[in-house]
Formats: sequence, structure tokens, C-alpha cells
Amino acid sequence: MPDSAISILEPVDLRTVWPDESSDFTPWLAEPENLTRLGDELGLTLEPRGTEQAVGSFSADILCRRLDGGSDEESWVVIENQYGRTDHDHLGKLLTYAAGLKARTVVWIAEEFRDEHRAALDLLNASTTQDYAYFGVEIELLKIDSSLPAPRFNLVVQPNDWARTVKPIGTGGKLSETRQLQLDFWTGFQRLMESDTEIPVTQPAPRPYVTHRVGLAGVRVVSFFTTWNSATQNYATGEVRVALEFFGSSHQERFDQLAEQADLIRNEAGQPYLWQPWESESIHRVMIRKNAEFESRQEWPEYQAWLKTEVERMFEVLVPKAKELVG
Repeated sequence: MPDSAISILEPVDLRTVWPDESSDFTPWLAEPENLTRLGDELGLTLEPRGTEQAVGSFSADILCRRLDGGSDEESWVVIENQYGRTDHDHLGKLLTYAAGLKARTVVWIAEEFRDEHRAALDLLNASTTQDYAYFGVEIELLKIDSSLPAPRFNLVVQPNDWARTVKPIGTGGKLSETRQLQLDFWTGFQRLMESDTEIPVTQPAPRPYVTHRVGLAGVRVVSFFTTWNSATQNYATGEVRVALEFFGSSHQERFDQLAEQADLIRNEAGQPYLWQPWESESIHRVMIRKNAEFESRQEWPEYQAWLKTEVERMFEVLVPKAKELVG
């Protein structure tokens, strides 16, 4: 192939698209579909709650909630944006915002991270319990030839759940029994998924779910293993479930259009899916569920096999139809 047939990615100055960080970039990032892009890189589902949130005489760029199924106090996320290289001033503000807003997940976005600030976030991740998470993200714009510039988030600092699990930092770093069960369950599930399918699955972690990217903004497939039973609305018996989730500014329309095909989908999949909006109306789900004894490890292979089957069925029947709605 001649060299002339190959294009080169070219960097684009952020200011050509977003002249001002606070009045242009922050509002852009706060849009649900753009937070979805960031969340995909972080492995989180982020729900915007506001911009320029007051903390004393300062204001945090973006306040979000994690839609992870955790408690209210675990769900708050603060995002601080910065043009140029990271500096001590923004690090101090970030920690102030996190404390003032009671955010357990902290995201610092900049064009370039200094080594000392990477080290600072790494230390925070190593010194706190698994309930806290500190992320460092570099933002860049790229284009090919005369194409429109495209944003790319590059994750440069993230929590190390594996290190915390193997060698907890003090007594506060030890996983609870429930979180340990979740981590063990998803570790086995990942091995099963990787044994004979190419469907992606996020890294196992001590939480109630893992995600499967579908290559479509605002749409994902999620597998759950949780002590909460959505059918009985209590914790007496847990459940496993698989859901196709729609979120972002266009989620309502996409969900409604797909729901119009509910009878066709039921016939093709052979499954009576549940169609429901989430309580906050930020997410709409098409899902299927099954009761599960959370602590019964002997039953886990059955639950993991069920999840795998239902994930594959969603990718075969529902995901293509969702993509058609966007295309």
C-alpha cells in the first residue's frame, strides 16, 4: 500500500472548538451524551446534576451522580476541568470541592498531567478505602485530513482495586463480605465470557454490575448480581439481571421506538423482557431478571451461565435494533 493512502491523526488546539474552559468546554462536557463518553472511559455511568456548584467562595465545574446501584452517599462525583498542564491550585480546589460536596469519586481533566500530580492521585487511591476513587484524564482533540475534530479522553490515573484487594491499606481498606463476593463472582464471570465469546466485559470489581460496550453512544448492556430484588422490592432474595440501558438526551425517543417492536423482539428472543424507565428517568431499561441466592457460591456457575446466555441474546436481538434507530 503506498504511503499516500495512509492519513495521520493531527492534534487540534482545544480552544479552536471550546475557546473558554468554563463557558464552553464545561457546558459541553456536562451534556449527558458527552458525560457518557467520559464515563465509558472511566467505566462509570454518570448522571449530570449541575455545573458551577458552589463550595464556599469557589465553584466546582461539574457535579454528577454515579448510577452504580450504590448508596446515595457513595454516588456523588465531582469533575474539575483545566486547560494546559495540571497545577497545585487546581489540585487544592479539587480536594476542597470533593470535601464540600461529599463526593467519593473525583475526576480531574487536563490537557497534560505533571508527574507530581499523577503521583498525588495515585497516593490518594492507595491511601483510601475502595469507596473512594480518584481519576486523572487527559483530553485532546484529533482530526484526520479535513475531518471534524474528535475528542479523546486518555485515562492516566485510576483506582487500583486489584492492589487494594490483594494488599489492603490498613483496616479501612479491607473489602466487606458483600464486596468480596461481588468481586469473586465477576472474576469467574469474566473468565466464562472470555472463554468462547468476543462480547466485551469491563474488569471485575467489587460492585453490583459489569458493563458490555455496544459501540453506540448513550446505550450499553449491563449485567447485575445484586442483593436487591427488583421484583419483590426488598433484600430477602437477590437477583441476576441483564439490561439494555438507554441514557442521555435522546434516550426517551430511542427507548419508545424500540418498545414499539416489543412483540417482534419477544418472538425473536423468546423472552418476555421488562420495559421500564428508571426512577430518576435518566435511564430507560429493557431487562430480564432471575432470583439468585447471593451468598450461595455453589449456585454461581448457574447464574454466570444464565447471564452469559442473556447477554449474548441481547447482542443478537436487541443491540442491532438499537443501532438501527440511530443509523
